[in-house]
Amino acid sequence: MIRVLIVCSWGMSTSLLVDSMMTAARVKQQDLLVEALSAGEYMERVEDFDIILIAPQIRHLRKNIAAIASSLHKPVAMIEPFHYATMNGEAVLEQIEHIFHVTKGE
Repeated sequence: MIRVLIVCSWGMSTSLLVDSMMTAARVKQQDLLVEALSAGEYMERVEDFDIILIAPQIRHLRKNIAAIASSLHKPVAMIEPFHYATMNGEAVLEQIEHIFHVTKGE
């Protein structure tokens, strides 16, 4: 199972992306857990996830989020703004799979 945390503003629009990602994962028979938390909430839960994704609207917090995640050896990536805007869960799932395989050395 790949456990993904999306850090966002408030999680409202991100929940639509999460739904799209879960649909794409079911089609690919990928075991995936995705949770969206706000920039004010994620710090308490970052240890529970394998990959941390940052929503485009909070890209200005990238350095802070990356510092926390890196201290816990968690990979961090920005969600492509176009994929976020179009709620393209399949493209974001591909990004996650790539990150997961690279970090695992596969």
